[in-house]
Amino acid sequence: MASSFRAAKSTQFVYTPSNASSMRDPNFKLELIKAYQRSSYDEDEDKPRKTCKCMLLDVTLPTSYVTGSHLFKFKWHMAVQEVLGFSCINDTRNGLLLAKPIEEAFDAGFLCFILGEDGEHRVHLLDARLCNVKLTDMKAYPWLKPPGQEKMAKESKQQDLMKDVTQALKESFGDIPTFEALQGKQLQFEGDQRPFKRCLAFQASQSRHSALSQGRISPSAIPEVNASAWSHNSYLERIKDYLADPEFQYQFGPIDRLDSISELGKLDDSG
Repeated sequence: MASSFRAAKSTQFVYTPSNASSMRDPNFKLELIKAYQRSSYDEDEDKPRKTCKCMLLDVTLPTSYVTGSHLFKFKWHMAVQEVLGFSCINDTRNGLLLAKPIEEAFDAGFLCFILGEDGEHRVHLLDARLCNVKLTDMKAYPWLKPPGQEKMAKESKQQDLMKDVTQALKESFGDIPTFEALQGKQLQFEGDQRPFKRCLAFQASQSRHSALSQGRISPSAIPEVNASAWSHNSYLERIKDYLADPEFQYQFGPIDRLDSISELGKLDDSG
């Protein structure tokens, strides 16, 4: 395992509010929209129309309210080949299109998507405080520093946008859904494009471990990441070393994020 990877792993590859992504690439979002077929296009221009579907809510929302999210964060692009075995951080299989509050919760490690036995990725909350929080209730987002005044001030300037968002959510759900209402909901896809399983599994295992270590959830509240979600490629041995490394154990405690490290050898190449 490269020394740069060893040096960075304990603090760099975590999904927390303090490590949240500060910038988004509009070109990456456009490529995601094309790849996942989540919006129609203007006939004379290579750009999506003003609406786009969130891949979890499966609701048509204003495009500006949907974020193109990197699963393995863009800020870690120099390590993506070594950690997860693909070369381009902007590979569309390293992304999802999610409504802003869902994407922020994902990026900060407050929810994740875990592959079930049915082959579908379903959302799991990683903080009990989210249960009664409505998607549009920005002041209650636990990943914001209380009371999240700066973000609320910015969002308050987009009243027309939020009016459209509220209308769309009420038409689909009857009311503004809480995060708890999304628990167990599966990602929705159109066409053949799918995200890398290993990217979703990496975020889930990292975020689950952080939530457990911070006491935000109990071990029984969320299943462990299924070992079959990981791909059996050149990065496999590095992941094994990463999980078992004494420096990592010292930083984060005993490993409980995979069913069994020994099971990693049984993995397939499904992504």
